[in-house]
Amino acid sequence: MSLPYTRTLAELAGEICLESYSPADTKPGYSMVFVHGNFCGSWCFKYLMDHFARQGIPCHGVNLRGHWLSGNHAGLGTFTPSDYVQDVLSCLDFIGGDVVLLGHSMGGVIGQKVAEQKQLAGLVLLDSAPCKEITVNYFRPDPAVNELLAELMVVHPDGTISLHKDPEKITQLFFEAGQVSNETLRQTVAFLGRESARVLKEHALMAVDADKVQCPVAVIGRSGHGNEKNPDLWHAIADYYNAENRFISKGMGHGMFLQGNWREFADKIQSWF
Repeated sequence: MSLPYTRTLAELAGEICLESYSPADTKPGYSMVFVHGNFCGSWCFKYLMDHFARQGIPCHGVNLRGHWLSGNHAGLGTFTPSDYVQDVLSCLDFIGGDVVLLGHSMGGVIGQKVAEQKQLAGLVLLDSAPCKEITVNYFRPDPAVNELLAELMVVHPDGTISLHKDPEKITQLFFEAGQVSNETLRQTVAFLGRESARVLKEHALMAVDADKVQCPVAVIGRSGHGNEKNPDLWHAIADYYNAENRFISKGMGHGMFLQGNWREFADKIQSWF
């Protein structure tokens, strides 16, 4: 089954742009809302939003303030993780109804904080950044990733950071080897924008009370990146939210939803919700 849909852009207060894929015939009783990570925008969910919209599920991609289609790029260096939480809450108020929120990387911890404050139909964490409780107790930095980031990051005087447009290093950072097409890699390198240096420093230290997250939580992530208490960081995240649905895999690409095997992850999400 493949249903037609309409793609629209809505500008909300604060120059926040919401990209929506609205099916002609809506099937489930909920919408999917996607929240991107650092340097990104709603463009990174194009395959997932197209796929789920064709199944009759309304899909909405948030562009956080200062990112991609949203305005206020000049103020990006002053923004905080709490600002991004407010952006998502504003989008949810605009959309209305029951929502399954899907957050990637930094957008995952923003989603955790949103779920602490607002009842959701579900929360899917896509290789999500950890909240403070997990960062402090379980996170162990990967020296290779830190070295790669040090080579890629460019610090700007306005409080923002960008990434060098180096296709080989961007591939190492985001994708599994051999799993991304040349066209998708080209677009990814071209579309990656700046990020608030303050957000990069603070987002994994955002405290979230797991007892206040009342919705079902599902976790997709990589093995490793933990410490002696729990070697797998994303299992620690799943444990913190009592997530029954989890898929933790060795070698997974950080941008798995842009890879040639993106349907594998779409199918898992669809089977959970």
